[in-house]
Amino acid sequence: MKEICVHIPSLKHHETVEVEVSVDGRKRRTNYRVEPVDWPSDQDLDQKVDFLRSVIRNYDASWELVQIGIPDGDIVPVMFRQRAQA
Repeated sequence: MKEICVHIPSLKHHETVEVEVSVDGRKRRTNYRVEPVDWPSDQDLDQKVDFLRSVIRNYDASWELVQIGIPDGDIVPVMFRQRAQA
């Protein structure tokens, strides 16, 4: 198992969640960010997907895509994880 599910409170734009996990006594911290992305009902699916792709492609390169959530009205949540520092 390499994934766990943790419930977090609602986030505002650009807020970061820090998760610290210990494995055999070694601590690792990972930062996550959930961004609300427009999903307007007046656009067709191709337009929405193109816009979402653009947001992901142009997002801060120090963050990587983890998950695209289920649309909720005119917003779709997109989760990013901060890339490990080399």
